[in-house]
Amino acid sequence: MGQGMGGSAGRAAPVAAALGLDVGGGAVKAGAVLLDARGRLEPFLSEVRVNHHLEADGAGLTALCARTARDLFGRLDTAWPGLPVVWGVSAAAWIDPDSGAAVFSPHLMGWRHRPLPADLGAALAKATGLPLAAEAALPRPLDGVPVPAVVNDADAAAWAEARLGDPGMPSADPARPARPDRMVMVAIGTGIGGALVQDGAVDIGAHGMAGEYGHMTVDPSGLPCPCGNTGCWELLVSAEALAARAGHASARPALDDALSGDPRGVRAVQETGRWLGRGLATLAAVLDPTRFVIGGGVAVAGDLLLDPARAELARHIPGGRRRPVPPVTVASLGNRAGWLGAAGVALERAGWSVTGSSATGGN
Repeated sequence: MGQGMGGSAGRAAPVAAALGLDVGGGAVKAGAVLLDARGRLEPFLSEVRVNHHLEADGAGLTALCARTARDLFGRLDTAWPGLPVVWGVSAAAWIDPDSGAAVFSPHLMGWRHRPLPADLGAALAKATGLPLAAEAALPRPLDGVPVPAVVNDADAAAWAEARLGDPGMPSADPARPARPDRMVMVAIGTGIGGALVQDGAVDIGAHGMAGEYGHMTVDPSGLPCPCGNTGCWELLVSAEALAARAGHASARPALDDALSGDPRGVRAVQETGRWLGRGLATLAAVLDPTRFVIGGGVAVAGDLLLDPARAELARHIPGGRRRPVPPVTVASLGNRAGWLGAAGVALERAGWSVTGSSATGGN
């Protein structure tokens, strides 16, 4: 774990801190941030990554998250004793917007139908030996463990990209008058998550389930999906789909092969990109965004993935040449977006204002 930056010379004392956990199939990524008086975030610790095989073990996954959070809380308390600290958890699950409970998850089977804020808060209280705070977060030093803010992982990543990330390319048609930023985030990992963000606000839908783009049917005669549907977009564009095309058990060696110029790896990434672009064309028809931002582990392929996606988007977008084609860029925050967004959302729900980031460009 990297060294904390608390108390360093010339740096104003923070007014609050937050830690975030990004819980996906196969790994938990976590980190911590400090909030200054201007509402700007700065990184406090290097990202922590803990691999796991607990997708079907809900209690085990909750305990792992609590241990990870306990360690980060300890580092924050050592550097800034008495500083108000909140925490957020982004999960690869459909989250009820009122209770924070996981309604369903295609990949985190053990977290289906679980009251995650209560479970995680109780597990952290047990791990630290501190009482559970009566409220989710208080704008003063806590003498107990706060209940976490729980948010869908793609919503958290989209919040971070829209609020803290690089705004990306200019409008597809600079001659047209400026319009509100309408960003569609597509995160490609074990599955595909996504979100629509307009002027920094994530649209979670009527029931908290907006942005499940990975479960659009793109091949009605395709394979069955863990969600219960068949032919879902994520079966053609996910990390597993890429790995299968490249003849590997996981996406990482497939991406390494492609980036080193291996012909089979290159073809696998390009085919994945073409399916990505076809799905983006459907999203453009429905949502009419100003831009697409592609995140998740597969996005490390960069233009090798995005160039064929851009070509397919331009080829299949309704309206063809009579409308601007939204730019497609790689997410600027990379795999940090999920935990950064979870931490930022936790601060906002606790009543703090988050206006931006002073240093998102490195851990």
